[in-house]
Amino acid sequence: MDDREWQTFVTVVDEGNITRAAEKLFLSQPALSYRLRHMEKALGHSLLLRTAEGIALTAQGEIFYDYCKRMMQDQEALENAMNSASGKIQGTLKIASSINFADYELPALLRSFRELYPDVHIQVKTAFSHQVVKMFNTGDCMVAFARGGYDVSGKSELLLEEPYCLVYKELVPPESLEKVPFIKYQTDASVANIIETWCAEHFEEPPSVAMDVNSMSTCRHFVRAGLGWSILTYMGLGSCKDRDIYVSPLRSKDGTYITRDTNMVYTKDTENLVVVKTFIEYVRDYYKKHTVVDDSIFREYKA
Repeated sequence: MDDREWQTFVTVVDEGNITRAAEKLFLSQPALSYRLRHMEKALGHSLLLRTAEGIALTAQGEIFYDYCKRMMQDQEALENAMNSASGKIQGTLKIASSINFADYELPALLRSFRELYPDVHIQVKTAFSHQVVKMFNTGDCMVAFARGGYDVSGKSELLLEEPYCLVYKELVPPESLEKVPFIKYQTDASVANIIETWCAEHFEEPPSVAMDVNSMSTCRHFVRAGLGWSILTYMGLGSCKDRDIYVSPLRSKDGTYITRDTNMVYTKDTENLVVVKTFIEYVRDYYKKHTVVDDSIFREYKA
């Protein structure tokens, strides 16, 4: 067995579907199936069960999956240790990031980092923050960017805070919003909880959900079209934050901003790797100089 087999098996299990795994591995389905049969023959055990929902691991498959992940991590650790000994900043940097941070912050951050360190190979996975934390806690990444204050099994540094924002086409008093159609979107549970709590504090009844969409991006475009109002994080405003809609910072009853934080998380072990340490220090310096929130876009209702 070699690293190709380890990566193949881990990808199949993580995707949970042969078709998706084949696409990700740039293989045809027959070629991938052949490779899996070869592994099973070499090990002398059935590793996967095909079901209507996808695939499931046999008992031997679970053992082999853990082995493959461990071998891949050990190989990466060896490569990074060898690179560190050479004194050159190179190697693999595995990052997991929340969707919004990946959309609006990570591209510029990684572009400028790679310009300085072109020999670093960067791998990125994006997901909702609770999924990012799970990836980090199971060792699937070296550095994670998670939002919402989740508990992690490593060090956590606050990078930035951003306000939640009321967004609407026409500026109206907050107490009148319950009469305006509300646009709901799929999001992390922590964001949904903030929205529900604020609405419960300000309205006698939950807002009437006129539309239920799959992302913040779709939601903000619907708001811009005048189809209703919503609550987005500042980062989630995207290209709408400077045109066509009113944006008001969400405030608690005492008048302070209600904010969402973004944290950089890592472990002591990974921090000892030169490539990870260099990246962490770069990110710290980047956010000392980089401002995310522009208060000048806010428009609040005046009675």
